[in-house]
Amino acid sequence: MHRMFGLVSRHTVYALVGLFCLTALYPTAMATAAERGDTPDQMGGLYRRPLRDDPSTLDPGRASDIYAYTVVNQLFDGLVQFDHHLNLIPAIAGFWEASPDGLTWTFYLRQGVTFHHGREVTADDFVYSFTRLLDPKIKSPAAEYFKYIQGAKAFQSGDTSQVDGLKALDRYTLQIALEKPYTPLLSILAMANAKVVPHEAVDRLGKEFGQRPIGTGPFTFQRWQHHQSITLKAYDHYYEGRPFLDRIVFRVGQQDEQSLKAFLDGQLEESMLPSSKLGDLDHPSYRRYTHLRKPTLHLLYIGFNTRKAPFTNLKVRQAFNYAINKNAIVREIRKGDSNVAKGILPPGMPGYDPSIEGYDYNPKRARELLAEAGYPEGKGLPTIDLWYSTKEETAPREMIAYQTDLAAIGVTVTIHRAKHWPDFKTMLIAGKPLMFRLGWHSDIPDPDNFFFPLLYSQSRTNRTFYHNPQLDPMLEAARRETDYLQRVKIYRDIERLTLADANWISQHHRVFESLYQPYVRGVEINSLGAPYIPMKKIWLYKNASLTTTRE
Repeated sequence: MHRMFGLVSRHTVYALVGLFCLTALYPTAMATAAERGDTPDQMGGLYRRPLRDDPSTLDPGRASDIYAYTVVNQLFDGLVQFDHHLNLIPAIAGFWEASPDGLTWTFYLRQGVTFHHGREVTADDFVYSFTRLLDPKIKSPAAEYFKYIQGAKAFQSGDTSQVDGLKALDRYTLQIALEKPYTPLLSILAMANAKVVPHEAVDRLGKEFGQRPIGTGPFTFQRWQHHQSITLKAYDHYYEGRPFLDRIVFRVGQQDEQSLKAFLDGQLEESMLPSSKLGDLDHPSYRRYTHLRKPTLHLLYIGFNTRKAPFTNLKVRQAFNYAINKNAIVREIRKGDSNVAKGILPPGMPGYDPSIEGYDYNPKRARELLAEAGYPEGKGLPTIDLWYSTKEETAPREMIAYQTDLAAIGVTVTIHRAKHWPDFKTMLIAGKPLMFRLGWHSDIPDPDNFFFPLLYSQSRTNRTFYHNPQLDPMLEAARRETDYLQRVKIYRDIERLTLADANWISQHHRVFESLYQPYVRGVEINSLGAPYIPMKKIWLYKNASLTTTRE
């Protein structure tokens, strides 16, 4: 067996991370108050953070949107976690080891880690949690990531009542046995979906567990006022030490201009920075705030329902791609807060191919393809319903740009907005929208997390219902490939094949842009963006000229 990581204390991990976090705010906040030399008054306080929409659930096993991940990551912990540089470091697993063939993984749990209701976490809890992800009744979006565990298929088909490859060797030792090598495994175990849950609470509450979650994380659930706020409270018995903040309040629905106004009025500790305000950063009124900017592993795309006409026709999908002036949308509407997407993978993701050109803006070619598809000048095409849900400031104008560009090639588009994300998600699952705007934030720094959930034919988050018989075997092969260069080659072949099939329009890769109050310390941003900000490291400097507000 090969030891993968030694057991280290919170203090050691945080000190090492702080040493190398070049874009972190005041990284010394990662040590304990005593190590920082701060007075006890530095502990405590309320942190108010905007959240664009309600999560569909706070159950990590069922979560599938960034709103859920943003909250779930503060309430729950898993075996491992990402540091600021997206390296994998211990969480509940103090260390782990793997067999030489990569098929057997053994995780040694920290002792004394407790759920928020007081019971100690054991290896059996991870067996339960991972088995639950594979349960067809749960319909977890993470099920595909765990299907390579021995016995997973037999369990899902109902042939067995347990997953043979998940074993608690003793109270604090978990073993995961795989049927075949699975390169992304450790990163998968750091995802929001792979958190441990208490069986007695889940079994008792059922789906209500997603409304009243119980985890092991640095913050406990306090209350959820739908479409208004979600409140979390510091967990005094957190295994890494009590977090600095007393409470976090997520202000649901506050974003863009509304969020910024609340921030400037001192009602939020952070605010997303609307693209329209990027030019104001040099103004004296903004200089007192801390501005953080970082490209993220994200894709905004306009999807086609490939099971419905006219998007069953490849040439129609390609024509729509050529018809859209993405550069103008990013430059004139988004004001450069994003990078134009030529392919699927964002810069910074392993396997990113800078040579991909994608679809340039070419209305002439778009008209030719429509004619070849049997719709000259758009004649015979039905009215296309374009749906979106986000309250992001630029979204309505982006949708109008699509409407205008497509009208130029003879296509009539009507724009619809779903009021809340959970409603929109229900529509997407049912396959109702013909054309729709969606964002994908990667949960791990691995191309598998883009391609498999969005393109694998049986994936629950394949919203375009895309199916290419060539692609599924390629996706499976990439997961098994242990040679890095060969794996990159497979993913580049996958990307080019998918782009040729044009099941969506790749619009942009988002750049994280946020402002923070001058008394906020310890913020860490990695390329996974806002959902993976570790709130346990944030603290408020109360001796600053501005004081914090309590509720």
